[in-house]
Amino acid sequence: MLNVLIAGIASGLLYGLLGFAIVVLYRMTRIANFAEGSLATLGAALVWSLVSRHGMPLGLAVPASVAVLGVFGVIVYLAVLRPRHDAGELNLTVRTLGLYLLLFSLTDKWLGEGQPFTFPQIFPVRSITVGPLRIAESSLVVAGAAVVLAAGFVALLNWTRAGLLLRGIGSDRDTARLLGASVRWLEALAWMLAAAVAAVAGILTAPTTLVSSDMMDSSLLYVFAGVVIGGLTSLGGAFVGGVAVGVVQGVAYFYGNADLSLLSVFALFLATLLFRPHGLFGQRTQERL
Repeated sequence: MLNVLIAGIASGLLYGLLGFAIVVLYRMTRIANFAEGSLATLGAALVWSLVSRHGMPLGLAVPASVAVLGVFGVIVYLAVLRPRHDAGELNLTVRTLGLYLLLFSLTDKWLGEGQPFTFPQIFPVRSITVGPLRIAESSLVVAGAAVVLAAGFVALLNWTRAGLLLRGIGSDRDTARLLGASVRWLEALAWMLAAAVAAVAGILTAPTTLVSSDMMDSSLLYVFAGVVIGGLTSLGGAFVGGVAVGVVQGVAYFYGNADLSLLSVFALFLATLLFRPHGLFGQRTQERL
């Protein structure tokens, strides 16, 4: 049972990573990005292509892909979200759904036939035995990546000028603009960071799910469940909610089956909406009348 819990925590941290990117964007732009899973898929597919088709060393392919996805996030913002940005939050959110469909089709065409593909080995295949526990070293890698990224964002948002400005537009966009903040480029920075984190999440997920154009589709349902449970405005809540989803999913699967696992996760999702409408750590958004 303890091994199931550890595996669930590892899965939940991956959900939390992608949820973290969604929360970053939502806090800064008030847009729930439904294309985050497609960005994660694109990052993993790019690593696979660079290594398998072009012979690039894995140690170079991973950082190169994360950097490329960061730049791509800026391009997406400027080309898809920035034009007619005053059309309303619903319009902009629906654009991310269209972006999801577009990226899915382009990735499917790019990968071509033969999907799914085996991702290059990036995790140790060994396990560490501690008494009755067997902890996969891959779980430790995922946990380490989550801690490093979370710590990096805490440092960015609290101790850098860009981070403080990002927090400013997240709290009060109009006041930040009046004080001289460039909202356009700060939002572009938020998209860059979110796309780069999505790439990391996709790269960490690919070794267990294989690489295909739809590799993140099922995971994205659990990611959004975790984000809602943790609170759509809470960066830490993204990880707490992701871990909660991963543990519930794993335990329900262990004692039942895949159907019970899905049912349990979304029962928790609905219960959270009923009793904590803004999530465990979320805050009510102030709206101007």
